Amino acid sequence: MKAASFVFLLAVCSVMTLAQNVVDPPADVTIGMSEDTPEYCLGPYPRPRFLFQGPRTTQRGPDDITLWLPLKLQYENHRVDTIILPAWIHTLTQMTVPGQNGATVLRNARNDGMDVKRVMAMSGPDAQFSIVAGGKNTWYTGLEGVVIPVLERSSGLDLRGKTIQIVMTRDFRSLEPELVKNLNEKWKAFGTSWVGVVKSNTMQFQIPKEPLTRDCMVTLVSQ
Repeated sequence: MKAASFVFLLAVCSVMTLAQNVVDPPADVTIGMSEDTPEYCLGPYPRPRFLFQGPRTTQRGPDDITLWLPLKLQYENHRVDTIILPAWIHTLTQMTVPGQNGATVLRNARNDGMDVKRVMAMSGPDAQFSIVAGGKNTWYTGLEGVVIPVLERSSGLDLRGKTIQIVMTRDFRSLEPELVKNLNEKWKAFGTSWVGVVKSNTMQFQIPKEPLTRDCMVTLVSQ
């Protein structure tokens, strides 16, 4: 009886050990995300240059603070072969604050799909595509960023002195599987077309207790 119990216990421990050692395989493609120079707007602010949609001016209380946070992105290829990324069709950027429940959507944007006839007529990938060599990174050349309310007196929101976490998911499934197959034959000298959903690292950003603010409407007047 004791021997049987020992064997059973050993089997359970072995299964638990195997379960603890199982890890998700690394993603083929990821996004490396880091912050660029932040700006803190006091009161109303114009639409920042990294956003292409939304109101030209956003009304805020005169003492409210809003963070403009430009982002730098690198597409990271963890495969051994060169990949060709098409234009993205959906990007979702979310923020969490440690110690608080839930995530805040900072940006949820969609793009139109690619013109199939135009793509098939091309002899090779143009500027709409990103070519990333195996084991290498390439900078995303488009403008990217988020707008984050820091102090909102009407709602009681106050992120001053807090650390926030930002993560991005980007969908590159802008080409149908049959088109991808055809492009891989036609463009094999350039690499392999890759379509899928890519996730970034979780970027941490510390908001100062006393942010240095400015009147961002001055930028709009001077343009």
